[in-house]
Amino acid sequence: MDARGRLLVPSSFREVLNLKEGSSVLAILDEKKETLTIVPFAYLGENIAHVSLEMSDAPGTLSRILALLAKENVDLIKSESIAAQRGRVATWGALVEISKCKKSVAQLKALLLSERLAKSVEISRL
Repeated sequence: MDARGRLLVPSSFREVLNLKEGSSVLAILDEKKETLTIVPFAYLGENIAHVSLEMSDAPGTLSRILALLAKENVDLIKSESIAAQRGRVATWGALVEISKCKKSVAQLKALLLSERLAKSVEISRL
């Protein structure tokens, strides 16, 4: 680690992980184990977006959302859902890869809203 807190990833590690200049990684901190895990999640040419939505906290709602996204060729990288108001409202956030999706971000958002799977949707490219 240098004086500015940057970590150097040895070239042999970068080769195995296919990391090149401009590649994105996800850093995961496990405070209990006091470990840091670095996971490549975006390779050059990938189109990464963050999806944040509010939905009904009813059984099957998230699975229907995921099925719709899969049908549109949206690739899930990482996600987290929280029952904000148990039995009423839940939130879901995810990192997704959208380069194979035929719809624009606006069309994808409109689709989720039109199917009444989500109460609100925000999608932003990273």
